[in-house]
Parts: sequence; C-alpha cells; structure tokens
Amino acid sequence: MSRIGRLLVAVLALAAFSLGSPSVEAKSKKEQGITVRRQIEPMYPAWAYNHGVSKGYAKIAFYVDEHGEISELLPIEYSHLAFAEELMTTVQKWEFRPARKQGKAIRSVCHAYWEFLPDRPIETNALFDTSKRMDGESGGEPRELKYCEDSELDARIGMLSFPGLVLQKGTVQTEEGLDRVRARVSLFVNQRGEVALPHVVDSTHPELNAKLEAALKRAGFAIPTCEGEAVLALLERTYDFPVVWTEEPVPEAL
Repeated sequence: MSRIGRLLVAVLALAAFSLGSPSVEAKSKKEQGITVRRQIEPMYPAWAYNHGVSKGYAKIAFYVDEHGEISELLPIEYSHLAFAEELMTTVQKWEFRPARKQGKAIRSVCHAYWEFLPDRPIETNALFDTSKRMDGESGGEPRELKYCEDSELDARIGMLSFPGLVLQKGTVQTEEGLDRVRARVSLFVNQRGEVALPHVVDSTHPELNAKLEAALKRAGFAIPTCEGEAVLALLERTYDFPVVWTEEPVPEAL
C-alpha cells in the first residue's frame, strides 16, 4: 500500500460518536462529525524493524473537545503495542474540527485506524521467518489487544456498580429534588471491567452530561469476553442513572 493509500485509510476510519452524526461526513450544517484539518503520517516503528515485523495496524480512540483539542487517548486494538504507541504519538500532532450539534461545537469521541507498512526492507533471520510462516498459517493478523462491539460479545454484560450522580444543592442549573437522569451513553469497558472514554450521546438533562461522564469513569462492569477471551468492548446503552443530593461540597472526582 502506498503512502497515499495509508493516509486515506486513516481519514475514512475516523468516527464521531455524537447524536445523529456517527460519521466524519457532515450531514447538515447543524449536525456534523469530526473532521481532520491537518494530518501527518505515522512512522513505521523502530521496534518493528528490529523484530522483523513486516506490517501492522492499530486502532485508537480519544476525546475531541469543543475547541478541537484531543485528550485521553486509548488503544482499542493493535497487532503490536509499538504500532498503537506510534499512532497515539502522531495523532497528537493532527488538527481537528470538532463535531457540531444544533450548530454548536460539542465534545465527542473519535476513532482512528492506521495500517502500517515499512518504508525500507525488513531484515529477517530464520527465527523471524518461521514466526511469520506460523502467523500466516493460522489465518489473519496477530492481535495483542482485541476490541469487540456489544453485539460480538459472548453475552450481554451488565453494570455492577455506579457511584451515583452526586450533586450539591444550590450549585447546579437543574431542578433540586431530581431523582434520576435518563441517558444514552457510549463507553469502553476493558478486560478488568473498568470504564474509559464515557460519552453521553443524549440525555433528559444535558446540563448534567459532563458530571455524568465523570461519574461513569468510576462505574464497574462485568468483564467482556469474545470467544472465551477477555476483550476491550464498546457499549452503547440507555440507563436511568440515580441522582444523589448533598449539602456538602462535592469533590471534583465525583
């Protein structure tokens, strides 16, 4: 694959998880996904050259905020860790236009995928050649980290714990006495049942979305598995989240 081919792969694999706009392409002037303003190509990792690895790939996810700034980069699948590390380093040099909803810039979650091919010949020895033959016979590329969507899991996993949406009275712009918030959320669950990159897609109380996302980072899920193997999973679920009111100041982590 040429350098141009690899560039197109990355652009087309970017996706914004915002309400009504699940792709990079703008659907309207009021709702559109994330777009890339400036992009540079990742380098082929030195680790791969040194270990006789002739190709690789990586998928990562991250937030893109209202100003196009990225944060909380998360590897979600890769053939070898070195490819994910290179992609995460390079993506931080890209420039993004944020997703928009109702004409307003919003924070959302973006995916990036890159296929790596070397720019110079790979030097191999008999050990590397044998390893590559074995990989080829088993079918498909090797994966050190595997990612699955909800529908691919062995069983539907449930939320085991949630700290509650803790609000201090008199400090939030919502009605006091509110006992729950209904929200559709997307989030990643890792092989330990921990949550990463939670995103509120839609909710009954948008003014509480940021606090709800912060609370979800401390939720716990059953461990996701696919074909009997613990995996990183992407879930999109609708919940009624309980609200806890307090007179005391709420720590930022809550």
